[in-house]
Order: sequence, then structure tokens, then C-alpha cells
Amino acid sequence: MKAYLELIRPSNSIMAGFAVFLSGMIATGRAVPPIEVFFAVMGTISASSAGMAINDYFDYDIDIINRPDRVLPRGVVSRKSALLFALILFGLAYIFIGFTNLLCIGIGYPAVVLIFVYSWKLKRLPFIGNFVVAFLTSLTLIYGGAAARNIVLVTMLAICAFFANLSREIVKDIEDIKGDERSGSRTFPILYGIPRSFLAAAIFLGFGIAATFLPYLSGLFGWIYLLLIVPVDGVMLYMGYLLVLRRIDRISLIQRIEKAGMYAVLIIFFISKMIQ
Repeated sequence: MKAYLELIRPSNSIMAGFAVFLSGMIATGRAVPPIEVFFAVMGTISASSAGMAINDYFDYDIDIINRPDRVLPRGVVSRKSALLFALILFGLAYIFIGFTNLLCIGIGYPAVVLIFVYSWKLKRLPFIGNFVVAFLTSLTLIYGGAAARNIVLVTMLAICAFFANLSREIVKDIEDIKGDERSGSRTFPILYGIPRSFLAAAIFLGFGIAATFLPYLSGLFGWIYLLLIVPVDGVMLYMGYLLVLRRIDRISLIQRIEKAGMYAVLIIFFISKMIQ
């Protein structure tokens, strides 16, 4: 059981479910969210967990080099068992999604298929794999809003998340370039070089930072939101500065801070909605 929990990396899946819950709360406001939000959260946790397992199944050869400490390279769980476990979790995701509304089903069912196809075929394609991960992450936030039947504000949040995740995915590819080269992957840094990859990551992060001002400029949030978001944007700007400087020695820190920044923006959206 411990090995299977390690395989699905539950902290990531729980945080994905938490993001759906918060986006549902943001869409609902101070009212009690509908029951569909609960099923959306459970579907997201199941789909995210399945994605982790199926990703490790298809990435076995790469992980032997880049992530030898993971479950499959260590031989604790067989690849066949990991595949079966992933398919069961995908099935659970479809069941939970089926208890939501039609908009959620229209978003959720294709997204689950895309998670599988990403690990199977798209991950190693230059930029397309990065785009799909960023798209799925941002779609999670719209999905939570869809469960609460209000996607206007969470769409602005999703735009921030999309660009920030696109930056982070390129940063992760820079970090993993050695193992990706050995496995024959055609990632953005391998095809276009590390300097251009740093620049692209910085540009996309800049777009994400700019998008955080959309709720204020549209009048949906006021000065309190601005007061909360500016310090986070300041930290993200510094990460962008490190990217422009091509600080490869700080690459692991940059991608972790970018991830923390995305969750910080999510929480700021939630706080701003609750106090407005």
C-alpha cells in the first residue's frame, strides 16, 4: 500500500483537488457550494493520481536516469501493476465526474483522456507536452468553477495559472535535460538550447504575472486584492530575473517557487472573494 501511495504522489493529487475546491468556492462566493463541487474534487484527485501512475509507467526508461528513487525504477511495483492501478483510477475519475453537471462532464471526460494521451504520446513532443500540462492545470480551475456554475472569475485565475505553468514546465525540462537527451526525448531545451529555453520561461512567467492584474482592472476585485498580489508578483519577478540571467544553479529553486507562487495566487483569489 505504501508503494502505491508513493506511486500516485498523493500530495500532488490532494493539492489538485484542493485547487478545484477553492476555485469552486471562489465561483460560489460566501454561499454553500453545490454537491457537484465535492464530486469534482474527488474526480480530480482520482484523475491526477491516475496521471501520476500512468506517467511513471510510460516514463520508466527516463526515470531510471532522472528519477531512480521512484517506485518503478526501484522495482517495488511492477510496470504491469502500475498500469492496472492507473486504469482503475481513471475509471473512478469517470464515475465521480458523472455525478457532476453537464458542463463539468464536457470538461472532465475529454481532460481525463488527454491526461492518458499526454503520458503516452505528447509528453516527449517539443513544447506540445509543456502546453498540455499547462492547459490541464489551468483547466482544473475552470472545472471547479464549472461545478459551481460560474466560470467568469476562475477563468482569469486559469489564465494566470496557464502561463505560470508553461514557464515552470520549460524550467523542469531544463532541469531534466541530461536524462531526456539519453532517452531520445525532443524537449524544448534539447531542440532550441538552454539559453532560448530560459528566455521563453521568463517571457511566459511575465505573461502570468501580468494576468494577475485582470481581476483588478476588470473591477471584480479592489485595492485589497492588489495589496495582496503585489508581493507575490514581486517574488515571481525575481524568479523571472534569475531566468533571464540563466541561473542554472538555481533552476530547482525557481521551479519550486513558481509552483508555490501559483498556489499563493489561488489563495489570494479566494481571500479576496470572501472579503469583498
